[in-house]
Amino acid sequence: MTEQPEPRRKYRSRLRQQQAADTRGAIVAAARQLFIANGWQGTTIAAVARAAGVSAESVYAVFGNKSALLLGVVQAAVRRGDPATPLVEQAGPRAVAAAHDQAEMLRLFARDIAQVLSAVADIVAVLRVAAETDPEMAKVYDAIHAGRRENLALVAKALAGKGPLRDGMSEAAALAQIWRLASPELFLMLTRIEGLTPEQYAAWLEHTLGQLLLP
Repeated sequence: MTEQPEPRRKYRSRLRQQQAADTRGAIVAAARQLFIANGWQGTTIAAVARAAGVSAESVYAVFGNKSALLLGVVQAAVRRGDPATPLVEQAGPRAVAAAHDQAEMLRLFARDIAQVLSAVADIVAVLRVAAETDPEMAKVYDAIHAGRRENLALVAKALAGKGPLRDGMSEAAALAQIWRLASPELFLMLTRIEGLTPEQYAAWLEHTLGQLLLP
């Protein structure tokens, strides 16, 4: 009776998984750079493949098409290099939820969302342009903002759970203010056009939300 080489098979499986993850990471990194530099229309699968050092067939095998590739870049940016962990389960949002009071919660939230927006705002801008001419990408763009609202609803709920909101404001009204002010579009306007640093944006966001939401 012969023994099956199970450990070797597991090693090969892990190696293949790591190689697949490395390939995906290289494609995402190359696509992000090209999308931001050249825009939606100016970026091709062939160019992404060349920049990533893989074949165009490999890009199609991983993502299927350019729309899915752009969505993959957005998702990678939102999850900050931790693709297996949803944003709300990462350390920053968990710290916000565990804050002792409303003021600390806003301080931690403003700093964390500024980091997220620094990573994602540029690529969401590409997605917005793509949405103007591509119905599929318009649906993705709407879904991204719907996802933002769902995630930020947890912040509004946590704030309301730590004490009353300003003038009896509802959670829904608080969410609307957070969703507007913590948007990728506004972040780009304040940092790119007005010239704020992400740290200055975070300080502005903390102060503004405090004025709007807290008693």
